[in-house]
Amino acid sequence: MKALHIRNHKHGRLMPRWGTPAGLVATAARNLGYTITKDNNLVWAGEPVNTIESHTSAGVNLYTDCTIDDVGYGDSLFLGMSGPLPGYFTLDKLGVWPWIEPTYKQIDLDLVDLDNYPHDLINSIKEQKKTLFHSKIINKGHDSPEPEDLPDDHILILVSHMDNQWKDGWAMFGNVVSRLKWGDMDYPVVIKFDPRLTHGHDGMPDKHKQEQHKPMMDSLKGIKGVTIYTGAESLHDILPKTRACIMDECTQFLEPFMYEVPIITYSAPPYHRAVKKIEHQHELIPALHDISWYSKDLSNRWLTWYLTNYVCYDQESTTRRVKELLDVV
Repeated sequence: MKALHIRNHKHGRLMPRWGTPAGLVATAARNLGYTITKDNNLVWAGEPVNTIESHTSAGVNLYTDCTIDDVGYGDSLFLGMSGPLPGYFTLDKLGVWPWIEPTYKQIDLDLVDLDNYPHDLINSIKEQKKTLFHSKIINKGHDSPEPEDLPDDHILILVSHMDNQWKDGWAMFGNVVSRLKWGDMDYPVVIKFDPRLTHGHDGMPDKHKQEQHKPMMDSLKGIKGVTIYTGAESLHDILPKTRACIMDECTQFLEPFMYEVPIITYSAPPYHRAVKKIEHQHELIPALHDISWYSKDLSNRWLTWYLTNYVCYDQESTTRRVKELLDVV
């Protein structure tokens, strides 16, 4: 029997945020002849009819919000949230962002047709000032608070709400800030934290998280030439004034690509082959002063590929991806 088994390893309750994309994957698999099973007692919003409860997996496992490093090797698929908007998700054999195919596989971007660049989607996102957050409290669109004292021609550091599991992401972030502080830098620095770092799942400020990160925030506020934002300030207001953007591998924001801002990374995000990747600290300041390395063409090709050939968001895109992963022609 060919079966797709939905696991409750990370989420024992698949509420709509997770349940809806899992349903799209299940529908695609069922249409390909797979029986849909799930772990006992898994609550699944939008669960397809005739889903079978089972305490064992007899086929391909579908995990949510984890990686192969968490569950071990096996015949598994991994579903994870993605930008650019709520409802977009990745489906892969290794895990969720950044444990996804383009991180490890060389994508031939020369084959990407820029006539397929999703102008309508990107223009709509920019006009509505939307982003990937599911909570409307931090995805405010036109109601986003204005970023106060935003300097022109700044260096933007986008900071994820989660740590790198392989290297010490916070230590690397500290090294970047230190290099910018003590290096020969001619540009102001803006640090935009993912609001989920200091806010709860409901989008409301989390007192415990704020107290946990207060020493770091206080230290950053004391650095001359550094402006920080921790709330719902919109990247759509910040990026038009950005000279270059520094992002780590866990940062999923695609807006810098949309605004054609040069991107530097010091780790291995899925887009690392389309941006400037630095290996050591001494490369950072020269790369910020001289951005002739930036390729608008390469950046747009990667974004086009990701949004039109890889990420899932509806039944058609999900079915295409499920066929690729299950090797169905």
